[in-house]
Amino acid sequence: MSTFNNKSFWQGAVLIGLILLTRMNHFGDNVYLPDATLAVLFLGGLLITRGSWLALAIVVAFGMDFYAMGWKGVSEYCMSLGYWGLIPTYAAVWGAGRWLAKREQPFAALPYATVGWAAASVAFVLSNAFWYSFSDKVDTLTVVEFTQRIAKYYTPYVGFALMYLGAAWLVMKALPKLNLGKNTTSA
Repeated sequence: MSTFNNKSFWQGAVLIGLILLTRMNHFGDNVYLPDATLAVLFLGGLLITRGSWLALAIVVAFGMDFYAMGWKGVSEYCMSLGYWGLIPTYAAVWGAGRWLAKREQPFAALPYATVGWAAASVAFVLSNAFWYSFSDKVDTLTVVEFTQRIAKYYTPYVGFALMYLGAAWLVMKALPKLNLGKNTTSA
C-alpha cells in the first residue's frame, strides 16, 4: 500500500469514527456529542479523493440513524421520502470539500472557513427543502411557515459543523509542527 493510500485510509477511518461517535443526537445532550457528519463529509472531500469514501460515509451515517431509531429509541419523526434528500445534500458538502482541495492553499483560514460555512448553510437549505417537499409531516404548512419553524435550527446546525471544522483546522495546522513520523533522538 502506498503512503498516500495508507494516509487516506487512516484519515478516512478517523472521519468515519467521528460519525460513529456523534451521530446519535444532532445537537448533542448530556451524553452525546453534537453530530459531526457535515464536518466529516466536508473534510472527507478535502482529504480523500475517492468517491467510494463518500458512499461509505453516507452508508455509515444512515446506518447510525437506523440503529438510533431501532435500538436507542430515537424518534422516527424525520423519516419520510425527504430523508433520502440527505444523499444529494451530503454529496454537495463533500463536493465543496473537493472543490476547496483543488485550491492552492485549502487550509488557509479565510477560504477554509468561508467554504465550510457556505457548505453547511447549503446543506441546511437542501436538507430542509427535501424534507419539506417530500415529507407528509409538514404538508399543511406554507413555505413561509415552514421556514419560520426551522430557522431556529440554523445556528446549531451550522455552528456545530463549524466547531468541528475549527478543531480539524487546528489539528491540521499543528501536525506539521509536531514532526510526526520523523526519527528524533535526544543526545
